Amino acid sequence: MTTQPGIAWIIGGGSGIGAAVAKLLARRGWIVAISGRRAEKLAEVAQASPAIRPYPLDVTDDEAIVRTVATIADELGRIDLFIFGAAAWQPMKVGDYAFDKFAKVVDTNYLGVIRLANPVLDQFDRQGGGHFAVIASVAGYFGLPRSAAYSSTKAGLINLLETMRTELTPRNIKVRMIAPGFVKSELTDKNDFPMPFLMETEDAAERIVDGLTKSDRFEIAFPKRMVWLMKTIRWLPYPVFFWLTGKMLPKE
Repeated sequence: MTTQPGIAWIIGGGSGIGAAVAKLLARRGWIVAISGRRAEKLAEVAQASPAIRPYPLDVTDDEAIVRTVATIADELGRIDLFIFGAAAWQPMKVGDYAFDKFAKVVDTNYLGVIRLANPVLDQFDRQGGGHFAVIASVAGYFGLPRSAAYSSTKAGLINLLETMRTELTPRNIKVRMIAPGFVKSELTDKNDFPMPFLMETEDAAERIVDGLTKSDRFEIAFPKRMVWLMKTIRWLPYPVFFWLTGKMLPKE
């Protein structure tokens, strides 16, 4: 099934994967609203095409979310495709579970989706349906050492989206889970460890847009070698799993 161009809204559209997806959708005939906290970044992306419209938004601001959904629907007519791509990440030391570090990541990565869910879904109901997509990560397939906060929020998103897919299908709302591997971005620039199968941002954007517009499948995960590696590790018996993940700890 092919999804015809319409109105898309991307959270996290000011940089990285979100910006690349916005530009690609615009080239393929979509009108694209982009949101994020940094208005100057949104403006830079919007310069790429008159089809890209900036709507600054902090995903931790409940009232601003409701206003922005209403504004986009009023100005652009509807929202056919919603993509949540905002993400917080910071490398953490082994065994560090500081609340303040976790709170920032959880508030953006997981609760950001929750804050947006009902306002966006209500708009979908008013217009008769839509696509609700969230960028999770292959890091959500199992608990990664040094990535407790980030990995656990992505795992939570995968679980949440599985539930939403089942519950929202009768309302003509298609829920999609996007799980990229390592992609060049401001987030991965912070990493101080090897990143196997590191992808160019534009390549990742093309896989996401093709997956969203040329199929109805729930999981859009790539690159395949990374996906199968992560899933294979997840399926291992726990004694083997913990032996292998123990090897991932940095050497002292």
